[in-house]
Amino acid sequence: MVTKIVTDSGADIPMELVKSLGITVVPLTVSFGEQTYLDGVELSPDEFYEKLINEGIMPTTSQPSVGHFIKVYKELKESSNQILSIHLSAKLSGTFNSATQAANEEKLGDSIRIIDSKQASIALGFSVIAAAEAVARGASLEEAASIAESTSDRTDTFILFDTLEYLVKGGRIGRANALLGNVLQIKPILTLDDGEIATKLKIRTLKKGIQSLQALAEECGDLESAAVLYTTDTAEASNLANRIGNKLVTKSKPIVVRLSPAVGTHGGPGVIGVVCVKAKP
Repeated sequence: MVTKIVTDSGADIPMELVKSLGITVVPLTVSFGEQTYLDGVELSPDEFYEKLINEGIMPTTSQPSVGHFIKVYKELKESSNQILSIHLSAKLSGTFNSATQAANEEKLGDSIRIIDSKQASIALGFSVIAAAEAVARGASLEEAASIAESTSDRTDTFILFDTLEYLVKGGRIGRANALLGNVLQIKPILTLDDGEIATKLKIRTLKKGIQSLQALAEECGDLESAAVLYTTDTAEASNLANRIGNKLVTKSKPIVVRLSPAVGTHGGPGVIGVVCVKAKP
């Protein structure tokens, strides 16, 4: 049985892995005013952040259409028996719902599994990668789905925000609402709790925030995978990856991932974070 892996552009998987593992990525849409782009197809991260910083227009995002998913699933069914579709947290995006509706309309039944990862960015990406690697080793649809869910359950995300302006305007603030009263006085570290944004720590300075990110990563213990994610400060992200790479017990060095336009829209400039996949007990 041939199983194909599908995800969305919110997974922030490095392109070399997308290609080598045969992962199909369905793009979200990013809009600046009247101008609309397919994330990662018509708008690169470099182009996106330049527009975000210089044009003064608050971007918006939308999930892939049901029709787009139907097109993807139809094409994949020509060369596969089964599809595993793993997506952004349903509490952050309508992508999971679009995928589910498409599968129902096409009556794909047991030939497809659609998973709400309850994650975002490379935290979702690690689940997709793990599933794709399992399929490459010969895993069945159910085995790959189980691996994806296990990876997601063992993944922690900690993100330091320079401002909550973009999360607030994008309606993604979640249970971090309590921060809004003193948003100008703090640099919050947020996390994902059951797929929803929640407050982890309240930090006063960027320097202390970076130190806290490193401490949080070290508290995760032995790791299967790790990543540093960022929006605009490449040097700070690389430095943090090097520091935690010397401390953490991982199979490989932490990767550095720039947030895609679809995810970066809700973070804005100055975001930096760590993603840790805990080793299996």
